[in-house]
Amino acid sequence: MELLLSLKTAFPLVIALLVNLALSLAIYRQWRRLRQPLQTYQGVLLAVLSCWAAAAVVLVLLFPGNTSGQANLYLLSTFRSAWNQWSLTELLQILLQFALFLPLGLLAALLGEPFCRLRWLLPVSVSCTATLSCAKFALERGSFTLDDLLLNTLGVLTGFFLGKLIWTVWHKERLGPPLVKALVLPVCCLVALGGVFSVYYGSEFGNLALSPSHRQPMGSVTVTVDADLSEAEGTASVYRNAIASTARPGDTIASLLAAEMNLNLSSTVLQTGQQRQFTLTDQEGREYAFSISLRDGSWRFSSQGDEAVSVSGSLDSVRWRWESWLTENQLLDRAAVYSLDDSGSLRWDMSAPEDLAAYQNDFTAGSLVITLTRGDVPASITSNMATYQYVREAEILSPAEACQLIERGRFSWGQALQRGDQLTVTGCQLTYATDSKGYFQPVYTFSCTVNGEETEAISVSALK
Repeated sequence: MELLLSLKTAFPLVIALLVNLALSLAIYRQWRRLRQPLQTYQGVLLAVLSCWAAAAVVLVLLFPGNTSGQANLYLLSTFRSAWNQWSLTELLQILLQFALFLPLGLLAALLGEPFCRLRWLLPVSVSCTATLSCAKFALERGSFTLDDLLLNTLGVLTGFFLGKLIWTVWHKERLGPPLVKALVLPVCCLVALGGVFSVYYGSEFGNLALSPSHRQPMGSVTVTVDADLSEAEGTASVYRNAIASTARPGDTIASLLAAEMNLNLSSTVLQTGQQRQFTLTDQEGREYAFSISLRDGSWRFSSQGDEAVSVSGSLDSVRWRWESWLTENQLLDRAAVYSLDDSGSLRWDMSAPEDLAAYQNDFTAGSLVITLTRGDVPASITSNMATYQYVREAEILSPAEACQLIERGRFSWGQALQRGDQLTVTGCQLTYATDSKGYFQPVYTFSCTVNGEETEAISVSALK
């Protein structure tokens, strides 16, 4: 196992050397055509370019993405996924892919003739990007996506025209055309980004993570409906998770937990995607973790202690202590139902109203579980208890209209349909999901079978 890990670490470095060598040979060939001595500034730029190539390879291959060993050949699917998730992490990944190859175009333009030619630069950049993507895919260090090629190419072009602008200013040549070319791509990107933010914040409701980033290939798949789906349109209630209006979710809860269990709360807060993570320590230096979801307000406190249920005093006294503290700090509704689960953990539950679509009132739902230890600090506290505020009634699609989205492949699914598969819709239920703005909006969940075998349900947005 150690040998395998060593090889996986060494392969990116070997590939970095190979890509660096190939890039150096391409530059050397171009320089030979120039038949002029290499100037000092060109030597410096070539050294910087070599360092960039090595750093880019190591950055791509040593820091894998969220998915590994997958090929995504759907153009612009990365952008749609970032839109659906509305995630800062995915947006930063897109910007990183854009900026990663920008130095190549910039340095090539500053090198001057014969390097500052797109007919030489674009093939080199595309081949380098494709090589890195294929190596990343083969080594299971990430996924191969066409969007990476597109973003890297746009980054090269942006850097190239920016470099041409600097070259023009440096040599005091005519500034007009280079300035226009240098500004076209950045301005277009800023306009597109501004349009995306305007559409998002101009819409009342947020985006659903379950929305598809690309269409499923349904041309060779037979879809049949073995359920009575109504064609009548209607309305359904939309709610809002109360945590969505909290400016800094988690800070208050983390402070309350620290004070109750005599822990020190670190001032450093790590945010990864939709999670905010806090670190707490006790007097002996042991660390505890607290994390909260920015999307739905669910949170978890955990320690490294023994998870065996062995407490001093009666279990009832422990239950009342925590129940009083939780309700006093508005972390638990007084109407929550207490139980002792099979593992010996303390548990409180609240069920959502049966007909959420017609309820039209605020409600609290979810569960809170405390796993005890021998000490005063629990092994874990996990809560997805949330209060939902009624917003308004919204028009929704009929079940039959929503099913047509499945027939057209406009749904997200964990498994890929194969040629000749028989997808059968066996039922439909109106459920709810939290969107990127914290709204609890209706979705249709279709139960399905593939070739006669039950499979995971398919969910699509119900709002018009």
